[in-house]
Amino acid sequence: MKTILKIYLTTNQARIFTVLILTGFLSIGSNFTLIKNATATPANLMAESTNEFIKEMTTNNLPHRVEAAVLRDASKRSQISIEDLEIVESTPRTWNNGCLGVSQPSEICTQALVPGWKVVVSDGKQKWVYHTNSNGRLLRIASTQTAGNSETKLPESVKNAVLQAASRRLNLPISQLNIVQAKQKNWNNGCLNLPRPDEGCTRAIVNGWKVVVGAVDQILVYHTDASGSALRLNEKNSEIASKGITPITIPTSELPPALNKNVIFRQISSGGFFARTYETVLLNDGRIIRYEKGKENDLEPQVWQVSPHQLKEFKKLLEKQKLSELRNLSYPAAQGSADYITYTITTSDGTIQYNDVSRNNLPENLQTVVKAWNDIRNIAIANPIPDEIKPLPIPVSELPPQLDRNVVFRQISSGGFIGKTYETILLNDGRLVQYRIGDANDSERRVWRVSQQKVREFQQVLKDHRFNELENLSYPATKGSADYITYTVTSNDTTVRYNDVSQNNLPKNLQAVVKAWNQIRKSYE
Repeated sequence: MKTILKIYLTTNQARIFTVLILTGFLSIGSNFTLIKNATATPANLMAESTNEFIKEMTTNNLPHRVEAAVLRDASKRSQISIEDLEIVESTPRTWNNGCLGVSQPSEICTQALVPGWKVVVSDGKQKWVYHTNSNGRLLRIASTQTAGNSETKLPESVKNAVLQAASRRLNLPISQLNIVQAKQKNWNNGCLNLPRPDEGCTRAIVNGWKVVVGAVDQILVYHTDASGSALRLNEKNSEIASKGITPITIPTSELPPALNKNVIFRQISSGGFFARTYETVLLNDGRIIRYEKGKENDLEPQVWQVSPHQLKEFKKLLEKQKLSELRNLSYPAAQGSADYITYTITTSDGTIQYNDVSRNNLPENLQTVVKAWNDIRNIAIANPIPDEIKPLPIPVSELPPQLDRNVVFRQISSGGFIGKTYETILLNDGRLVQYRIGDANDSERRVWRVSQQKVREFQQVLKDHRFNELENLSYPATKGSADYITYTVTSNDTTVRYNDVSQNNLPKNLQAVVKAWNQIRKSYE
């Protein structure tokens, strides 16, 4: 009996000793993992106890903390109530780095083994796959899956439009984005329930989608129409992690005036060492005009010309980059910045403000537009227009009266050797009337009849050659010219002034209008 007891005690002691040795190794190994992992992630994200984790791992029981953390995040991302979500799968894993196996291309992950869980959450229609650490205080979404039996499937056109918009907004490739929720919606107006300040929205039901896009630590909520051709970001419900620069909304009182109908693009620059403010506009006819604000009447504006091809390409780029997503946003300079230049650019999509300090941190689509604008402006400046054909704005005090409703076109000619002033008008009914201004007896009045077909053809010439884009411009005579005739022509609300000396150097669209007008006038005089 003593022998048996001795053998038992000896064997039992050996087992206890072996367990202690193994436990010591395990403890050392666990501590080593924690120390390594402390360099990969903050200390407060580590597991509370390695032994506790080992116990949970060996029993495959998902810790309540991990379960709660995953459900909270999934509910937040998808905007689905936690009660409607369910964990359908959980598997203990050991991730090979501090990023839990879900790293971004530019992200540096510490090489440390991190014990944790792979958790799959579902609402019955979609699944979200999470990677977590052992206590759920560190988690990342790895992928999103849509169930094949979903009753309503997001159209590809909507999916592509939303992902492209989110990619531009976050400056991330589409491969790093996931659509975590898509619900059909009936919006109450043409603004998709997201009206902008001072915007009038059509009152009509718009069928569409509410789409939630997820990225690492970021959520974007979009409202779209049925095809994705119209979409708006719901900034209030979105959570966007800023990369060093957070945009703010420009107060309505600080927004510049809307663009004139003949302006494609406008840039206002202010500040810098000299604290001057300049306004530069790109017109539909390809002219770039720049002047110093506050000195419009003291200095002549600088004028350059963009080629038709460059103008066309810039218009296409503006349409493609969809700056409407950044409408009325300002990207401020970093704290402590000084003597920087603030740029306020305006297109038909709205106004955006940035500065030379924050330029490299702007959204990708805005950076693309800024670069294209700087390129065409610099090319135009390097190839100046000859001085003799630079147009100047007609002073308001020198503009003639507006046309009567029944007048299609008017020409006022003055100067020359005789020094008389004549007015010739083309009426809607085809009458062509000429008289001398200042003739008290109206003795020189003449009237001709133009066919209705000719009137319509001339109106089409005005439209085709965009006469209205030459609003209130004067093409002066070359220096030293004398005894020339000045012509002031008006159609609708647009007036242009030129002379017989500069006639051959006018823009081609204006030359086409002048030629068509002279053909009508000379046919009957």
